[in-house]
Amino acid sequence: MPLGVSWKSRRSGAVTAGLFVSALTLVSLASAGVANAVIFNDRGAFEATLGTSITDDYSSSGYAMGDVFDNVTSDTHSDANMSAIFGETRYSTTGAPDANTISGQASGNPHYCGGCPGSYLLDFTTTSIGTANGVFGVGLDVLVGLEIVFGTTAFVTYGDGTTENFAIPGGPPFAGSPFWGITDPRLISSIAFGLPNGGTNTDNSVQRMAHDNLTIGMQAQVLPEPATLALFGLGLASLGFAMRRRGSASSG
Repeated sequence: MPLGVSWKSRRSGAVTAGLFVSALTLVSLASAGVANAVIFNDRGAFEATLGTSITDDYSSSGYAMGDVFDNVTSDTHSDANMSAIFGETRYSTTGAPDANTISGQASGNPHYCGGCPGSYLLDFTTTSIGTANGVFGVGLDVLVGLEIVFGTTAFVTYGDGTTENFAIPGGPPFAGSPFWGITDPRLISSIAFGLPNGGTNTDNSVQRMAHDNLTIGMQAQVLPEPATLALFGLGLASLGFAMRRRGSASSG
């Protein structure tokens, strides 16, 4: 045993360090929260969780010039062309190949109907506001009434490689454009809209999907809650008490 260091004082130091690490761990857990997906049916509530975000309403001029099919009322784009126009999301039609359709241009309401022939995948790992693991939040208007959406599952892949299925709003009745959004601190790498577990589909009697106003974003800065600050204060108080006891033991 080193000269001048008693077993009692060494033990006291270990307890002090342990209390400090425990306090920091508890505060860290309380601040970070549990990594779970949150589903939104209100756009305002969803966007309030985002610090930075981008919304594609499919009105960019490039969408009106399909490289597969070019028409006054609708255009069809290859995956590469569709992904390059807005440049924030990678598109892949997983039912019919290169069938990214923009409809509603004649009526002044352009929207994405890649799921009209079946299923499609949106990838968020190359956006300007996210990371290589994806984005914190994804939200969109589901065109239930306009494009007769029904039977669609969102198969979400997170940044840590885990996956999860969610039901997308749909008819009957075929009315309205309900909002669907998801946030998760694990980040969202991609969402496959179609059958469960990313199953592909080209049968419109089984499943159909279309959306508008695609919003992606990263989390707003979250300040510590009062309970978290109180927990941190308790940890510091415990540390101070342990250090005082250690000082008393050393002087005795």
